[in-house]
Amino acid sequence: MPGPKGKNASRGFTLVEILIVLGIMGILASISIPNFRSYVQKAEYASMMTTLKYLMDGEDFYILENDAFFKVNVPSGTAMDVPELAYSFPDGHKNRYRIQVVNNSRRNRYKITVYCDFDSDGDGRDDRFTAITNIVNGEVRKNRLIVKTR
Repeated sequence: MPGPKGKNASRGFTLVEILIVLGIMGILASISIPNFRSYVQKAEYASMMTTLKYLMDGEDFYILENDAFFKVNVPSGTAMDVPELAYSFPDGHKNRYRIQVVNNSRRNRYKITVYCDFDSDGDGRDDRFTAITNIVNGEVRKNRLIVKTR
């Protein structure tokens, strides 16, 4: 049924109105996409640091029980259970973790290297972090020292 005869009924949006809305959406997208990427990188960094701290805790408990540190290499993306360190890597995790150890009568040392799948500082290269604990003749020289190596 047609509308009242004396009034001009609206049939839709004009081209100018649609272009204005698209322009506003474009401006909002150009602001929000870089912010979203920044939040994703911060979340990936926080996740990596949490995992690194769990691994350091596991190494601390392992040396107390076994008088040695535990060595393991965890490729990125691979689900892996490491009961010695009381940690399980989920399937699809983004970073590679490599734990190198020295265990002898004079020295116990672990070096956890994390090869990251993100660039937190914006230098164009994926980040790499290293955590070290070094015990020489029963004396702790470095304890849970975390350094960005690249």
